[in-house]
Amino acid sequence: MENKTNIRLTAAEMSCLWTQFINDTLAVCVNTHFLNKVEDKEVSPIIEWTLNEAKNNLSIMNDIFTKEKFPLPIGFTEQDVNTQAPKLFSDTFVIMYLRQMSILAMAASSAALGLVTRPDVVAFHKRVLAKGVELQDKTRELMLIQGTYVRPPYISTPDKVDFVEREQFLAGFFGKRERLLQSKSLIYF
Repeated sequence: MENKTNIRLTAAEMSCLWTQFINDTLAVCVNTHFLNKVEDKEVSPIIEWTLNEAKNNLSIMNDIFTKEKFPLPIGFTEQDVNTQAPKLFSDTFVIMYLRQMSILAMAASSAALGLVTRPDVVAFHKRVLAKGVELQDKTRELMLIQGTYVRPPYISTPDKVDFVEREQFLAGFFGKRERLLQSKSLIYF
């Protein structure tokens, strides 16, 4: 049986950790600026929470990299952000930005979980996913309260299930069409 106490990082694990490290160093810089400029007392705790979670992620990754004698990636630093710059964005923009970042965190950590195998790295990416979901919930809830959440569009509810029955469906939309399947539902490429 394989000794699971000393497993090297795979290429996928290195890549996912490296990418997350860069993303979290960027998050620290951006959220530090946001926190210094925020005026909305409801947005401020979410920025602070996000900043702390990015720092926690960096601490976990530092431990993994140190344990592996892996060179610490050079991410974004204080030199990459001017904390004295004037406020660049509205607080509404900031909360919308954080919501979009939560979506990217959920997507990236989900993809990473499909690639990584080492238990500590799996646990880390599960943590990132959970925190991404939590940030999504925090931002959505505040945006709904403040009336800034933009919902996806509504469409009318169909009366029945319908099938395409003519070959002229989307005629010419994709150029020359080749029939792929012979059925009630036609698929063209």
